[in-house]
Amino acid sequence: MMNDAIKVMIDSGAHSLYTKEVMRKEDNYDYYESDDFWAFVDSYAAFIKENKDNIDTYVNVDVIFNPELTWKVQRYMEDVHKLSPLPVFHSGEDFKWLKMYVENYDHIGMSGLGQRAKKAQWIKNVGDPAFRIVCDDKGMPKVKVHGFAMTSPDLMVIYPYHSVDSGSWFQFGKYGLIIVPKKRNGKFIYDESPHIISVSTRKTRKMEAENFDHLPDMEKKAFMEYIEMKGFKMGSSELEEVAFDNTKVEFPIGKTEISDKEVVIEQGICNNSYIRDELNLQFYLDAEKNIPPWPRPWKKLIKATQFPF
Repeated sequence: MMNDAIKVMIDSGAHSLYTKEVMRKEDNYDYYESDDFWAFVDSYAAFIKENKDNIDTYVNVDVIFNPELTWKVQRYMEDVHKLSPLPVFHSGEDFKWLKMYVENYDHIGMSGLGQRAKKAQWIKNVGDPAFRIVCDDKGMPKVKVHGFAMTSPDLMVIYPYHSVDSGSWFQFGKYGLIIVPKKRNGKFIYDESPHIISVSTRKTRKMEAENFDHLPDMEKKAFMEYIEMKGFKMGSSELEEVAFDNTKVEFPIGKTEISDKEVVIEQGICNNSYIRDELNLQFYLDAEKNIPPWPRPWKKLIKATQFPF
């Protein structure tokens, strides 16, 4: 009987390991030679074997910015556990490793833009050199590439990724932000960087964005058109000042503080992060529909100078 279960892509948690064991320990990679690390790899391999019928792709336990150790784990997973994890190339590593992966695998992973990289510099130093290796002389990809931390719409159009992921879209909703495509010639487009708009009644400085209340009327009209076209409402709330007694907390700041209490009048994107998540997810579903199917050519004519940020 055919298994109709949805198959998923499994990441290994390598980024969390790197953050915990390397970044917080002054770039010390000793953990990756420890019994604890190899026990982690073994348990990950066991999980994959136990759930193989529901897994489409599983990522190597890559060691970020250490291609030698990444390759060691790749071979261990292949030789000892007889598995075929997705090999991963990281931005900043010697491109000889990417060339080796392209020559020996038909599906690879590449770290992407991330949260701090400047787009123009990433295109010049990573994106273009990497896809010269990935693509043939006609600009067609020779292998499938999964882009980690790569959901910038314009870069997804420029480079022929087979698939991408990132967690930034989820962070947007949490911080009161929505993603709105730009409008050209009366149509919303998905091959340029979108607008990031702050709509929350509660203002936040966590992420940079345009504030809806401060936009020109024409732009507000276009954004409301998009929001309503997708079946969402702005919603409305009022903020009431309330006194907060800090003496009741463990580390009091003072006797009292004035804080804002949000009173929801109508549920919408201004006061509900889950609704913002739904709208932002819809943006990416629409963007996916507007990107040509893989394999598609690398748009080499796009230049890094178009992205001065």
